[in-house]
Amino acid sequence: MYMPFITFIYKVGKNYKTYYGKYCFDDISDDHEGLDNEVKYILIKGLNEYRKKNNIQKLNTKVIIGILSFSSNNIIPTYSTDNEIKCFDFYCNYDNKIYINGKLI
Repeated sequence: MYMPFITFIYKVGKNYKTYYGKYCFDDISDDHEGLDNEVKYILIKGLNEYRKKNNIQKLNTKVIIGILSFSSNNIIPTYSTDNEIKCFDFYCNYDNKIYINGKLI
């Protein structure tokens, strides 16, 4: 059974910093034009949940997403080790557990 994932970059508002994310899901459209939409909902949900837990106001700025890669091949590893998860600014696994900066929120 294959488990697809999307790796992506994103920027928040006018901040010049680029963040990296990985979104693992069991059913993702293979239409590249819509992959940013697949990511956007879970990314904003996760960022707002993180901000709420840290008493930071909810996002009210634009989030720009760029797709780096998409895989649904059963040969390519689609899971990440704990150390790999720590490398991402945003990570959503197949159980919809969201990690920000390597920490479960």
